[in-house]
Amino acid sequence: MSDKDAYMQKIKAQAEQAQAQLSEWKAQAKVMAAEGRIQAEKAAENAKDMAEQIAAQAESAYDMAAAKTESLYNQAVVEAEEAYASLKVKMNELGDASEDAWEHFKDGVESAWDKLSASIRESADKLKG
Repeated sequence: MSDKDAYMQKIKAQAEQAQAQLSEWKAQAKVMAAEGRIQAEKAAENAKDMAEQIAAQAESAYDMAAAKTESLYNQAVVEAEEAYASLKVKMNELGDASEDAWEHFKDGVESAWDKLSASIRESADKLKG
């Protein structure tokens, strides 16, 4: 196996791992939105004894929180997917390169991978906080 092939396998594996993280975030966004809606329904049920206006305000607050959380996850996914697409382009360029020229394209792949990794790390930090 050539250095190029080994390198391509490494980058492909890392890219697949990044794609799995994106899929997980998409699923988490849906779960968080669903949990927010469930909480909103519970809050509305508990507020039956209160005025309808208070119940409506509570449901609205939960829906807004769920929408904000979903938006944060979706934004993280979009940013990471853009970086992932850029990585795929660079990987294709690397794959099309000759054995003599492939190392010339390696820096571009590394740069694209660094951007994807940074995007995922930054998004994970935002979503934790």
